[in-house]
Amino acid sequence: MASTDLPASAELKQFSNGAGSQPGFYFERKWWEGHGPRAGISPWVEKKIRVGNDLAFGTAARFEVLLPRFAPGEYATLAHLVARFDETLPMYERHALVQVKIELPFHEPYHVGYEVVRAFARQHFTVERAHPVILVAHLPGMAGSENKPHIHAIVLARELGPNGFGETNTRMCSDKGQADAWEAWQPRLADWRGER
Repeated sequence: MASTDLPASAELKQFSNGAGSQPGFYFERKWWEGHGPRAGISPWVEKKIRVGNDLAFGTAARFEVLLPRFAPGEYATLAHLVARFDETLPMYERHALVQVKIELPFHEPYHVGYEVVRAFARQHFTVERAHPVILVAHLPGMAGSENKPHIHAIVLARELGPNGFGETNTRMCSDKGQADAWEAWQPRLADWRGER
């Protein structure tokens, strides 16, 4: 009698700061481990936006999608973007996304830092590499936490062009990708601090 056991579901794994730690800048890459069915990235992204069950304090302060210039407009809708990513990711492809988390100072309104991080993410990931980015702003202090305000730049691992998702950027999903992002962040950080 043939076995009807299904393979175990693939798990979304993560690895953080492989190229070293930098203050206020965190780099995490996520990939699929296992050959079974995948839940997709949608539940993980949704949890970043709705971090708790409290309607007043359990939602991100702000989120938006940044698209490459030649991406179809319907991908600007978050649900469509992540659904199409999940639907079109080949089973042999393991890379899912990278996430850059940048902390903001307590002493200025979060929208100031948000715009700095947005400009960095747009240039480095969307313009130069043609990857869609999901920006998510968290203000933990609103819920009584001592953690700093921060912005997540969630960068999908595949380029997005006129015909949908394409090539996976394996360099971006590596320690070299972290080093590239850190290097690209330095001039923005210096300008923000008034050091240039």
